[in-house]
Amino acid sequence: MINILFEELPDTVEVSGQSYEIATDFRDWIAFFDMMSDESFDKKQKMLTALQWFTDEIPDNISDAFNALTEFASCAGIKKAPENQGKSTNSETPVLSWLYDSAYVLGAFRQVYGIDLIRTEYMHWWEFSALFEALPEDTPIKKRIAYRQVKISDIKDKSERKRILKIKRLVAFPHKPVSAEKAGEIFSF
Repeated sequence: MINILFEELPDTVEVSGQSYEIATDFRDWIAFFDMMSDESFDKKQKMLTALQWFTDEIPDNISDAFNALTEFASCAGIKKAPENQGKSTNSETPVLSWLYDSAYVLGAFRQVYGIDLIRTEYMHWWEFSALFEALPEDTPIKKRIAYRQVKISDIKDKSERKRILKIKRLVAFPHKPVSAEKAGEIFSF
């Protein structure tokens, strides 16, 4: 684990004992998650497409290369993910979609940090992830995530349960996006 406050953020991953350069801009990794959630790709296509995130040389061991990319995507070098990170409390359903929540992410970064993600030339994926995680709970994106995490069966009051169900329907995804952790599980050999 590294301390992002004073240690350099990585631009490589290790595969079979060798370092390989990878794309590190946040846009590249949001595109990675979009690609992983694209249901028109099968598992093999996703694994092979992911190799595009290597910028110079592609490792020989494709499976290990893919696992290294998914580990980088999960920001494993700067944080230990809790068991339920990126999942709702009542299932393995993701609570964030970079595709469907993009406007709320854009708005939150402008509102809280004054960062225009559209015009930002470069931001390391891990820096972006740290800033995203540190967004206040009262931002619309964090509220959407919180509502998606609510376990309806825990709500005893019938009218409150009905209200929360209505909100959950409003913030629901058209289909299930794939989390980095789930992507790693799907392609682990």
